[in-house]
Amino acid sequence: MVEETITTSVDSLIDLLKKVSKIELEEAANKLEMPVSVVQSWVDFLVEERIIGLEYKFTTPFIYLNKPHNQTSETIEAPEVSIDQFKDDFKKKATEKQIPTTQTIDLWKNHLLQKLEKKKDLFFREARKRGFFNQEELWIEYRKKIMEM
Repeated sequence: MVEETITTSVDSLIDLLKKVSKIELEEAANKLEMPVSVVQSWVDFLVEERIIGLEYKFTTPFIYLNKPHNQTSETIEAPEVSIDQFKDDFKKKATEKQIPTTQTIDLWKNHLLQKLEKKKDLFFREARKRGFFNQEELWIEYRKKIMEM
């Protein structure tokens, strides 16, 4: 039995990007014989998934294929750190620096908020991938639980 591969127009875009290092978005749409708006929607999705990259030169968008990450069989395992251990380490460092306990509590909350903000994009991206529709509510609940610790 002969196996056939079904390709889509998005596959054609990826193939085009494999042939050139960078291409103007409008030129890519012309080569694919597709409307720019359709190619733009593909690009938006593929950029979000980090398959392709998008950069602007003045007002002209250029797209390029992101280099695939070399996945090795070795995985680097980071030691698991619980939030309680993280908090204890923070308090220990504050004590070593002779910071008053009342100020340490405020600094801890501020530090935790900063760390949470750095994780917010990842949280929303993962929630979208998993099909959660109430992402904002989940984020608020997660943040509240972390701040109570």
